[in-house]
Amino acid sequence: MAQLSARQIALQALRLWRKQKRFADSIISELLAETELKPSDRAFALELFYGVLRNLTLLDFWIRCLRASRVESDLRDILRLGLYQLLFLETAEHAAVHETVSLASKKQRTIINAMLRAATRRRSELHPCAEAQPLFVCVNGTIFLRQFMRASIC
Repeated sequence: MAQLSARQIALQALRLWRKQKRFADSIISELLAETELKPSDRAFALELFYGVLRNLTLLDFWIRCLRASRVESDLRDILRLGLYQLLFLETAEHAAVHETVSLASKKQRTIINAMLRAATRRRSELHPCAEAQPLFVCVNGTIFLRQFMRASIC
């Protein structure tokens, strides 16, 4: 396998997870075994992949806040990675946007750039907007976990 970046591996893992419905651990382990990343890049790929999965519902909510029309699945995966870097990891804006845009096909680059730039401008309103939503938007997890939490609170 050609040498991939941490972001490319995380994106590939997200797409495999979405399409194949396999365990996340096995997907990312296989991909990391096929490439030679420095330990820091390996850790970054793991953080991106698991971080997006942990916050999937919230990231998708923010994508809907940024664009009312439907977002195609492959484009959504790239946006999830970019938003996670910008809004959770606080990666430098220019680096997060540039590197995320570089993951996309040429026809997707304009929309990804526009949406990530909009997210950086609207950062201060995205978090409060999510906090006003039902608990499951901010707390990702299985339906069982959500039901358990709801039962514990009520």
